[in-house]
Amino acid sequence: MAVLVTLIVLAVWAAYAIPGQTPARVPQSAAMPTADGSPTGAGDVVVAQIEGLDIVLPVAREVTTAVAYHPVDNAGTVPFTPAGDLLSGGSLGQKLADIFAGGGAIQYYLMAGAGGELSSSTAGLDIGAVPGSAVVSPADGKVTAIKQYSILGRYPDVEMRIQFSHDSSLLLVLTHLTRPMVEIGDIVARGDTVLGSVRGFPTTLDQALSRYTSDTGDHVQMMVLRVTPGLAGL
Repeated sequence: MAVLVTLIVLAVWAAYAIPGQTPARVPQSAAMPTADGSPTGAGDVVVAQIEGLDIVLPVAREVTTAVAYHPVDNAGTVPFTPAGDLLSGGSLGQKLADIFAGGGAIQYYLMAGAGGELSSSTAGLDIGAVPGSAVVSPADGKVTAIKQYSILGRYPDVEMRIQFSHDSSLLLVLTHLTRPMVEIGDIVARGDTVLGSVRGFPTTLDQALSRYTSDTGDHVQMMVLRVTPGLAGL
């Protein structure tokens, strides 16, 4: 009995003593709420760039759990240029300068993913967040499509497409949304227009981002496609 008790104590100690993955840090300056309490406090926090255009954090700092990039199964993607510090999973060379006055740089991860032969390691961008949190537009543009589909044929989801204002051949694709707040044809403003909410998936769905968070890894996923402007809504 004494040996059994000792083994149990050691197992409990080991569970707490062995460190797990630490969620990537986002600058504290992003946590400042707006005067009316709206969820647009993240609008000035640049999480990445697309061909020199700033892409802002789509959710508020206080609900952000992690930031991670990964390849996608689409050869038509335009890779993101991450802002901040790489924590693990490889190297992208020289990081971007710290653009957050007094707040420090965002920290991000690189993850494996399907499509490694087709796209860049930064083709997909996952922003971990608390389910139900408001999602604001990461860039200025126009909503060209809102589609409902199913992940693995079992988990309903919403995909939203936004045509960039500065370049009509670039299309921002967001998934893992719920309760859309905009319609096709609406003009959206970076860091201001609420697009919808973060979808929460059942715990039975294994989400890769959960390796870097303390929850099940719910997130908003983004990628950018190069398309013919007239086909942006397809």
